[in-house]
Amino acid sequence: MKKKPNIVLFVPDSYRGDVLGHQGNPGALTPHLDALVARDAVSYSNAFAQNPVCTPSRCSFMTGWYPHVHGHRSMRNMLKEHETSLLTVLRQEGYYVWWGGKNDLVRVRRREDYLRYCDEKFWPEGKYSEHMEHKQPPPLAADDPRCGAFYRGILTHDGEGARHYDQDTAWVLGAVDMIRNRPDDRPFFCYLPLGKPHPAYYAEKDLYDAINPDNLPPRIPKPDVGAHLPEVLNALRAAYRSDDISEEVWRDVKRIYYAMCTKVDALFGKVVEALVEQELYDDTWILFFSDHGDFAGDYSLPEKTHSTVQDSLVRVPLVIKPPAAVPTQRGNRQHLTELLDITATLYDLLDIDPGYAHQGTSLRASLAGDETAIHDAVFAEVGGRKDEEGFVNTDVDKMPPDSFYFRQSRAAIPHHQAGSHAVMCRTTQHKYVRRYYTGHHELFDLEADPGETRNVSGQPDYADVERRLETRLLDFFMHTSDVLPHEPDSRQI
Repeated sequence: MKKKPNIVLFVPDSYRGDVLGHQGNPGALTPHLDALVARDAVSYSNAFAQNPVCTPSRCSFMTGWYPHVHGHRSMRNMLKEHETSLLTVLRQEGYYVWWGGKNDLVRVRRREDYLRYCDEKFWPEGKYSEHMEHKQPPPLAADDPRCGAFYRGILTHDGEGARHYDQDTAWVLGAVDMIRNRPDDRPFFCYLPLGKPHPAYYAEKDLYDAINPDNLPPRIPKPDVGAHLPEVLNALRAAYRSDDISEEVWRDVKRIYYAMCTKVDALFGKVVEALVEQELYDDTWILFFSDHGDFAGDYSLPEKTHSTVQDSLVRVPLVIKPPAAVPTQRGNRQHLTELLDITATLYDLLDIDPGYAHQGTSLRASLAGDETAIHDAVFAEVGGRKDEEGFVNTDVDKMPPDSFYFRQSRAAIPHHQAGSHAVMCRTTQHKYVRRYYTGHHELFDLEADPGETRNVSGQPDYADVERRLETRLLDFFMHTSDVLPHEPDSRQI
């Protein structure tokens, strides 16, 4: 029997879909990703996450379900023990499942609970201890306006020749060791969810200096008054004191963010190098994607929200390098894709029946060079219902005022309590966001307004477009509202 290929899922946190050199961004320094695409990989420029925050997005791409199917719509609703995922399916298929990195996926109480999902949950101990120091510049004073932007600044070296190591580095070095010293002859599934470029925004000086600020794309400005955008954005800007933060600082936030992405690219290169060194490269699936994006100064905001779906937040990188035996035409693809498609693609090309219904679409034909559209639209879901008190952490008063999420939570809670539930339907030309409670829906003409700063919902010239996308949303929910188990109830009726 032919040995199954290895799989590497390299998943940085909060990596925007536009910070890639090979897709034409002159400010991005991503040499390892660029080289992979030039050599053997496919890069999707219109890939979208199904939620703009960590847990619901991860639950979605690990199962192939949209967030609403099993209630994975918040950071507080992780995968349950009985729910099948890519981790458990591949383990059942004989893979050695190695997990190094953050969680935000499964509910565990003890370290050993991870063994339900993987053969090894890597903890950077022993020789990796030096990499766990997680050095970063100290927090700014609470009265410093930059504090509201998650700003930390530049990390200088401790001494001559010293390097900054952090938890991400330790996780990656652990993965490299696993690749070099595999415990047995089983194919491996290496799951690497990193912590960066998630804020706080800080970067090593040499990486910061390597980013040319003149090449950075302009940030999307704060919308004009009367643009009819979600009120939560104004509440967040007030909480972050965005009007007190200078344009110079916002530009610096973007430069630091790009430097953080360069660091992620360098770590990714270490994994690829290890696969080449061990002569495993040709027999390995390598997938690079993120759970969601980051404002990084767009709209005068840092980080992300639970309640909005700008492309800054839901458009993500998706780079796929199949094994050499899989027909592949390298290069960039323009058609719409969703992170759910990752699960469908792996199940298809590995010839695996996962034993449950999933909702993604295989990219087999696309990888081989077929430019036919895969999706006519892509979808994302945000926010909570009025009756979902556990949707967000309401214990804000227990947070220290300099906590990352103190300001964000204070601003967001009233909107969640009022009901912030919304769903996005995005085509290549338009984005429609239907808000369940407020009735203040959003419609953007992405060709005329790629920054999504002018809401044209309700305008007569766009009535036909809005009606068509409303119908497409109805079709979406009718098709995906639930899934039947493959094993029917055995009781006799």
